Amino acid sequence: MTSHSILNHQLLRRTFVHLKGVGARSERHLWKLGITDWEQLLMRAPQLFKAKRLDDVRRSLELSLAAWERGDLYYFDRALPGQERWRLIPGGFPDIAYFDIEAANGGMPPATESTVVAFYFRGELHQEYEYSRKRDLLHWIMDEAALFCTYNGAAYDVPFLRAEFGMKLDKAHIDLCPWLRRQGFKGGLKTIQKTTSHLHQRSSMDLDGYDAVRLWRMHEEAQPGALETLLTYNAEDVLILEPLLVDAYNREVDLHPDLDLRKLASAPVPLLKTRMDPLIYQLLRTKGPVPTA
Repeated sequence: MTSHSILNHQLLRRTFVHLKGVGARSERHLWKLGITDWEQLLMRAPQLFKAKRLDDVRRSLELSLAAWERGDLYYFDRALPGQERWRLIPGGFPDIAYFDIEAANGGMPPATESTVVAFYFRGELHQEYEYSRKRDLLHWIMDEAALFCTYNGAAYDVPFLRAEFGMKLDKAHIDLCPWLRRQGFKGGLKTIQKTTSHLHQRSSMDLDGYDAVRLWRMHEEAQPGALETLLTYNAEDVLILEPLLVDAYNREVDLHPDLDLRKLASAPVPLLKTRMDPLIYQLLRTKGPVPTA
């Protein structure tokens, strides 16, 4: 069980769009009626809903209250419409685990494996590239974190690690990729980072996943500087996620003045202890074939 307390998530208690039979218009109507908590709605539901819809709302409320009692944030991750999962953020912001993985080649386990796994959590960067240490890091994050945050991790990183390590990884998850697309951004992580010039800019902006595969092959061949360059590339993928999440959340705050939410601020991006090796970087720029082990 996570050490994070669900009691921090008071915005959830004011949320009704995760209930069966309640959409955005109905939720706004409930707020106008002064209903701002599930227990209030449970008492007043017979006066507001009829027959089947009443049964659906009651059942959803009972499930929500039960999930709240057992501290099951993952239940709300599944129950909320995808475009509303941002409501999980204010209660869990200090305990969000931002993460990204690199892989040995294309595909999914068991055809391939992760090389470097990075988590940025509670202001510290954690990176591992040895199997048992990656597994231990995952177990610790699962115990401590409230939420995952990734870029396209729902489609790639999370199922990849589930397959590789045989772990459920049932954790509430903010995937920035579909969220930023709904907000009008297009392209991959680096493309979006380039369009947000007020945010930290990376030294590995022109490297990509193909380069990450090459770097691991070069490391296996004992090329000096290859692993450090891969760690730097991976770290820069992770460290931009919190600033992007904060920007996206603050745009939602502007769009929902009726919720009376405070905006968030991200911490300064920490200085890396690794760097892009200039000789390795120049070798990558030749875009030659991936070295074979």
